[in-house]
Amino acid sequence: MKITKEKLDKDLDIEGSYKIIVTLNTKKIDLRLDPDDATIEETIVLANKLLENFEFYEKKAKDAIVRDFLDNYNENWADEKNGHPQLEEQGFRNNLELNGINFLSKDSIDVFYNENGMFGNHSLIAQSFDGENFDDSTMYG
Repeated sequence: MKITKEKLDKDLDIEGSYKIIVTLNTKKIDLRLDPDDATIEETIVLANKLLENFEFYEKKAKDAIVRDFLDNYNENWADEKNGHPQLEEQGFRNNLELNGINFLSKDSIDVFYNENGMFGNHSLIAQSFDGENFDDSTMYG
């Protein structure tokens, strides 16, 4: 699906922002576009770039989450007695479920994942500040 300005709805929660629901890998995903200091057209270019090569960029996003949170999970959150065993990389990766993507300005992307209770049901967010690489991640909630 190619995003155009005509397909976007105004996001009433954030002034100047837009939203759209797209289907990725058979799942409906919320996309938010907040042009901030760019034009909406520039933010749409960023969104379409990611969507056109989604598997490539999602792998980068998940890689950032795994890199930054797998050891933390195994060392601090894993609890065999309560159904949260220590995990290898693939098991950890399989617990990540894409929840939404925010496109900010013309080069910033936040990819939100549900984490299947590994961290007490917080969101894990892979972050790109150059529109290409996911060098940062954070936990929210």
